[in-house]
Amino acid sequence: MQRAIVKPVGTPVRDIDTPALLIDLERLDANLGAVQGRARAEAWVHKTPAIARSQTAPANVVGIAVRSIAEAEVFASAGFDDIRVLRPLVTPAAQRRAAALGKSIRLHLADDGVPLAGADALDDAVTVSSHVTSAPEPGRAILDCGQKAIGRDFGDPTVVGYEGFRASAGSAEHGGIAYPADATPLGIGDWLQLRPADVATVFTLHDVACGVRDGVLEAVWPISARGAF
Repeated sequence: MQRAIVKPVGTPVRDIDTPALLIDLERLDANLGAVQGRARAEAWVHKTPAIARSQTAPANVVGIAVRSIAEAEVFASAGFDDIRVLRPLVTPAAQRRAAALGKSIRLHLADDGVPLAGADALDDAVTVSSHVTSAPEPGRAILDCGQKAIGRDFGDPTVVGYEGFRASAGSAEHGGIAYPADATPLGIGDWLQLRPADVATVFTLHDVACGVRDGVLEAVWPISARGAF
């Protein structure tokens, strides 16, 4: 779990402490605008009410989908009133909580016929920023972004904007980069963006998401439903 040192809005993206979960707001807005037809936003992917508000702004998006009653409670407390829980509630306690929540919002515990949408909207908008902490030999660098910041259950991350560079999530705290011998060497303090192999996983590893536009921090959003199993 990463507890970020939050910088003020207006901070250049390269000055945000690393590792940090970044959302490219221009890409996110463009992707959300491409959702066609009546749909329900998959808020379980990001667990972040602020992002869900963007997802549900279009008139064709009728509500959100989550994967636990605990997530539903978090989003309901944030003002969402049309929520589908995708997984069955198998314990009496979860069923009681659902019954109580269903008195105040439209809670769907079965397929309501509304297709899910929005997971893909985050795929190319999400990165984790990192700095090089060591360059032990030619063609290899060590980063301050490891498994606790980016995950590796679904594979290693990719390096944004660097052809032929291979990233590894490495250990819990550190990652690695291997790159061609003829590339410009990486040095201590160099800043990189890594694209996670799985977006849903990376949101479970951070307390906040940093919304960035034109290279500047525009918003800091709590990932309020992380850990709401």
